[in-house]
Amino acid sequence: MEFAAAAAMHAFAPNPFIEPPPLSDAELAAQYDNNSAARNAHDLAALRALSADAFAHRIGHATHRFSAGDEGWVDVFLPPGATGPAPAMVFVHGGRWRLNTSRETAFWAEACVRHGMAWVGINFAALGQARLPAIVAQVDAAIAMVVTHARALGIDSAALSLAGHSSGAHLALSAAMSVQPWVGRMRALLLLGGMYDLRPLARSMAPVTLGFTPEEAVTCSPLLTLEALAEDAQRPTLPPVLVAVGDEESPEFIRQAQALHWRLHNLGVDSRLLRIEGRAHFDAALEFNAAHSQMRVFVARGIAPSQSAA
Repeated sequence: MEFAAAAAMHAFAPNPFIEPPPLSDAELAAQYDNNSAARNAHDLAALRALSADAFAHRIGHATHRFSAGDEGWVDVFLPPGATGPAPAMVFVHGGRWRLNTSRETAFWAEACVRHGMAWVGINFAALGQARLPAIVAQVDAAIAMVVTHARALGIDSAALSLAGHSSGAHLALSAAMSVQPWVGRMRALLLLGGMYDLRPLARSMAPVTLGFTPEEAVTCSPLLTLEALAEDAQRPTLPPVLVAVGDEESPEFIRQAQALHWRLHNLGVDSRLLRIEGRAHFDAALEFNAAHSQMRVFVARGIAPSQSAA
């Protein structure tokens, strides 16, 4: 049955996870602060060490610059011994939209290449250098550039996945909500520990601290875009999605993951919610490198070479 016909049979269903619980602004802000706990500082250091090791070992690594500016370059790690274009993960890094580049966030690169996948870390301007809508547009353009130049990068444009962590998950989903042709190239979308509705941040933090206005928080919230599509009985064009979150994250990060998965599933998108046992915001990312990681299995199956046309 066509989605439009199916949607016409069912009234719009309100998202039961869309609103945060009644908290003060200070309590709400604290739930989005990933830098206060000693545990998170330790885990973040571990991620940075993994990134440093990837560049130190330089396994199949190359840097490619497409243009001048912070958004004009990518780091690519190719599987050892690759004889042709490789399936690839395109990764959008986190850092509260204002920190890091692909150099500090290549913590999945070695695990990817050792399992036959290339890892491509894109870059974009930091919040403060550009407004949030412009950063979303830069991420969109950077992914499109990777797809356009896939063969030159050594990757297979018919076997691509998109992934993001933390604010990078927000940016990856925001870009995937565009109508650009590259979206149809993606075979899997992995979102880990993201914030998909930015209104709670805008409510609880001053714009000068946060870096974007309440109006930008609304226009740059992909979950709100999905809510609007649901009200209009429209289905987004998205690949299979894994919405992952550590089960020891703050309640707000867990709620955001639940709200996104619920809406995607309600819209008929192939979506799965993964709550990673015993993990918080940063060590949830470490889980990708563990043996039998469900996140890595999800990506690898999505971009299996058997799907490749190259």
